[in-house]
Amino acid sequence: MLDTTNRVTDPSGLIAVADASFVIGISLCEQWDTLKVLVETLIIAEEVWEEVVERGEEKPGEKELRQATFVDRRTVSNTSAVTMLMATLDKGEAETLVLATELDIMNVFVDDLRGRKVAQSLGLQAVGVAGFLLFAKKKGKIRAIRPLLLQLQQQGFRLSSRLIDAVLEEAGETL
Repeated sequence: MLDTTNRVTDPSGLIAVADASFVIGISLCEQWDTLKVLVETLIIAEEVWEEVVERGEEKPGEKELRQATFVDRRTVSNTSAVTMLMATLDKGEAETLVLATELDIMNVFVDDLRGRKVAQSLGLQAVGVAGFLLFAKKKGKIRAIRPLLLQLQQQGFRLSSRLIDAVLEEAGETL
């Protein structure tokens, strides 16, 4: 699953809840098949589905999410918790974190730093696209992270240079 340093550590039976930016990022770097291999069930909150599939028609992630057989779409019950989290997060991130707590799922895929910090404060294990790619490389599912991170950046996906440097260093790659 995920460890306290925000890295995916064990893929066996991995169940995670993902926000829209993660789904979009994985699609932009064309790693949907890698995600499918390493994650048994990917749970998506209703707002994330609406953002990526309904409002994101013909955009990255829409087709992949619509066609995925390992994705389970769920509705959040605790709407007041979502409203509270929306003071600092967008609705999709808030629903993702609340849904994870409702389903007692520790693993969340959230790219926004603020979202990951809130996830951690809720006792959840959070990782973004870069962390997932690092895990995939360590498991031998991808050869190099650098070209994927560059591909993400070229397509406008926001990744801090600090994060890129740290991930590449841990992966034994250079920028």
